[in-house]
Amino acid sequence: MIYNYLRNFTPFIFLLLSIQLVSAQAFRIEGKIAEKETGLPLPGATIQAKESSQATITDRNGHFSLSVSPGDLIEIKFLGFRSKELMVDESSSFLDIHLEEDRQLIYEVVVTGALGIRRASRELGVGTQVVDNDYLTQGKQVNPLTALTSKVAGLRVNMYDSKVDPEIRIIMRGSRSLNRQANAPMYVVDGVPVPDINRLNPNDIESITVLKGANAAALYGSDGVNGALMITTKQGSGGNEKVTFAHTTSFSQVFLLPQAQNQFGQGQNRVYSPLQSESWGPRFDGTMRDFGPKLPDGTQPQLLYAAPSKDNRLDLFQTGIQIQNDVSFSGGNETNTYFLSIQDVRISGILPGDESSRTGIRLNGSRKFGRLRTLYNANYVRFSKSIAPDGPWLSVYTSPANIDYPQMKNWQDASSIANPANYFTDQLKNPFFLLDNYRQNSDQSVLSGKLEWDYEITPWLSAIYRLGYHSKKDEKRNTTGKFEAKGKRNVNGAVTDISEDFERINGDLILNFDHTFGKVTTNMILGQNFRTDRTRNVSVGATNLLLPDLFNTDARVGELAATSGSSLSQYRSLSVYGELIAGYDQFLFLTLTGRNDWVSVLHPNNRSYFYPGVSTSLILHEAIPALQENETLTFAKVFASWNKTGNVTLDPYKLNNPYTQINGFPFGNLVGFTPGSAYPNPDIQPEFVTSYEFGTQLSFFKHRLHLESSYVFSDSEGQIFNSTLSRATGYSSAIVNAGRLTNRIIEVSLSGDILVDANRKLNLGLQFSKTNNRVEELYEGNSFNIFRQSYAIVGEPYPSLLVSDYKRDPQGRIVINEKTGYPVLAEQETLLGTMVPPYQLGLNGSFSYKNLSIGFQAESRWGGWLYSEIIPRQYTAGTHPRTVTFNREPFVYPNSAIENSDGSFTENTSVISPGDKAFWDYEGKIQVNTAAKSDFFKLREVNVTYRLPEKMLSKQKLFSAASITAFGNNLIIIRHKDNDHGDPEYLYNATDGYVSFRQVPPYRSYGFNLNFEF
Repeated sequence: MIYNYLRNFTPFIFLLLSIQLVSAQAFRIEGKIAEKETGLPLPGATIQAKESSQATITDRNGHFSLSVSPGDLIEIKFLGFRSKELMVDESSSFLDIHLEEDRQLIYEVVVTGALGIRRASRELGVGTQVVDNDYLTQGKQVNPLTALTSKVAGLRVNMYDSKVDPEIRIIMRGSRSLNRQANAPMYVVDGVPVPDINRLNPNDIESITVLKGANAAALYGSDGVNGALMITTKQGSGGNEKVTFAHTTSFSQVFLLPQAQNQFGQGQNRVYSPLQSESWGPRFDGTMRDFGPKLPDGTQPQLLYAAPSKDNRLDLFQTGIQIQNDVSFSGGNETNTYFLSIQDVRISGILPGDESSRTGIRLNGSRKFGRLRTLYNANYVRFSKSIAPDGPWLSVYTSPANIDYPQMKNWQDASSIANPANYFTDQLKNPFFLLDNYRQNSDQSVLSGKLEWDYEITPWLSAIYRLGYHSKKDEKRNTTGKFEAKGKRNVNGAVTDISEDFERINGDLILNFDHTFGKVTTNMILGQNFRTDRTRNVSVGATNLLLPDLFNTDARVGELAATSGSSLSQYRSLSVYGELIAGYDQFLFLTLTGRNDWVSVLHPNNRSYFYPGVSTSLILHEAIPALQENETLTFAKVFASWNKTGNVTLDPYKLNNPYTQINGFPFGNLVGFTPGSAYPNPDIQPEFVTSYEFGTQLSFFKHRLHLESSYVFSDSEGQIFNSTLSRATGYSSAIVNAGRLTNRIIEVSLSGDILVDANRKLNLGLQFSKTNNRVEELYEGNSFNIFRQSYAIVGEPYPSLLVSDYKRDPQGRIVINEKTGYPVLAEQETLLGTMVPPYQLGLNGSFSYKNLSIGFQAESRWGGWLYSEIIPRQYTAGTHPRTVTFNREPFVYPNSAIENSDGSFTENTSVISPGDKAFWDYEGKIQVNTAAKSDFFKLREVNVTYRLPEKMLSKQKLFSAASITAFGNNLIIIRHKDNDHGDPEYLYNATDGYVSFRQVPPYRSYGFNLNFEF
């Protein structure tokens, strides 16, 4: 029995002895990988033991550690450098390895192309740009879109305001559609198209490949007509387990408030009034004056009637704080990899009470089963925010300069002057009451992910099936607290509950063929895509609540709000596509693309449409032998492309004729329905965008200087938009195919290593673009009003600013009405120019010395115009500096003239302009006074990072790398001398070039980041 027992366990005993023997033989080597020429470390280099398949990668300092056996052959690889093999033994305790740059591989950078398929950049006949994680996260932004600002040539990013979760708009290479909402690029995360990436953690991103325009994103069809941002998130790697933790704290302070006068205070006609909100009273005299009505206890509040020593408007704002914590885990082996990250962001805004929180978790993984490689990821984000709607800031910049805002905070006290019933005026509300009593709240959940199977059928054929999912659920509640008071001080309680659900399912089946015929290489992709978008919106509101603190639509007087209702919509598309890439001797490449879409939003007769594309690239320094040994020109590539893409900007059901129930129609309590007023034109077809691109990539002085330039032309025909109709047709408008936009774009990217040695590196770069956008045709007439002063005008850029202006004589003098002293308005409005700056320049630089590095990012935009809606309100309220130019006395208007009866003009020396409130209110309504050039220069980012040296880290075993970073964002702005309106970069209501009276002023931020690797 004992014999049988020992016999059964003998194999296990031998196995244990073998393991002990192998363990005794194995040992660990350490080393550092660096460039041979400069001695700079190579982070991310791969070290693999060929016999055991053990592998690792170098850290940011070029260090690695690997378990090997004596006699193992290890291979070291790094993209752009020649690989090296070494035999190791027990004496190889520390390896100092230097890799040589490979001139043939320096431009074999692999980029993420359409469909998420990685391609060598030399094959691409279109403009692209890659932004890696270190470059993207320099400013520690929480939104990857704002982090892209000024980093990509031809890419323009704008914000709507300075709230804790501002809307972002991004446009690449100009507008192609008259529909302002239809010019954004598409977003693709790990091969899956998603509607937005606002909630994506920038620290999870490995890199963003920017496919510029429809030529680069041709395989995506309509979605890619404006280009695509291909986001690749981080993956784990075999043999390299790592834990990282980062903490970021930043502070924000408001700045760039519009200028205001501080000479005259509250009142009218230079007579003081304690109940007046406008600043048309007497000059400040330093006395104490009655302020507002008597309080309930009979006391009369008083306020110092004097110019303040500082800008009291700043007291509305607070220092914003942003706290961000990130932790990630990554690793794997030869068959499995994983990456897990968790992020928590808490933001307190510059307006009291404005705050947001975001918690997200991401899991990326992969596993190999023989020829089958599976990839999966899931990302979940919980986001909430509470913000004040428009109003508090408007209430401040139209109030007198001497208002003491700190004493206005305690508005809940019924005996306080801050209480709405006791506030000094009923023309405006206490801004702190507005901040607390009017709230917009949102709780949002975003879930996205994918499953992907990649199977190698034969060495020349593989199949990929990718299934993606994205959903966003947003529960909103907008509330107005009930406040009972007399007259204008009374506030009706209101609540609106909104539920918005969006879901997208996207699937791709891709067949990938590869074959080589001597010097000719071919790659062909055949694919099929389906996509389904479902949207559900429900809104229920009440505008007359019974109780102050009970926000319930059932606790109301009267009917539900007129905006209450619900909607369901679905969009579906089906596509087939193909791409053929042929290369000759690795220096000449030709790419052919084609795609056919079927979309549900068009009439069945028009919903199928096909579009082709072609591109080519030529590697000159390999095609021409004389260039291969050129000491000046190290690399040269030229490329060109042509593409025609269909673009459908219709929302679902726009070609259906909706009927709406009207109460009391046709009479009494009978239920009746009326048709929509827009004619649903069944003949609508896609817009078609035809584009050409020519460009070059050059590298000089052994890759120390790099230049990429492109010329792009796009022609968008058959624009889809609403046109007015005669009501005699039974409709007031119709959806039509008409209008044409063209873009002529020049892009230049230049970067160079100015200084490189073993301890120092200085790199400078710029991205320049010029966009010549022009309206070629419209459906009717020569102009089309987009929004207020914003127009589409044939022969002019889109959109253009058209404003009312003064009548002027041939010498440019303003014509004055000799009876009233008021300026005379011109009969025709004046076209000032484009509202989108056509010139854009991004500047960046980095300098490193041993463990210290410094970086900056700056941007300039010029050539455009903006219109301010703040300035007219300041004129009316008497707070604008121009209203005190002549001490509010009658005056002779400078550089003015009088029109004579015969049509001639004489200089005005005697006609007096009144200089009172009515006069300046009139001046504020002349729109040319509230327009200015939108030119600006911004220092967007500055960062200083110190990495702990190796000697310090070697004294402890807790973490392997650590760094501390100090950074600042939006630190300096230089504007055009005529612009005292605000930030020219902000947007309003999906338009360009507007400074809205509702927008919160911009802020600058500064902070620090701690980063540890374990």
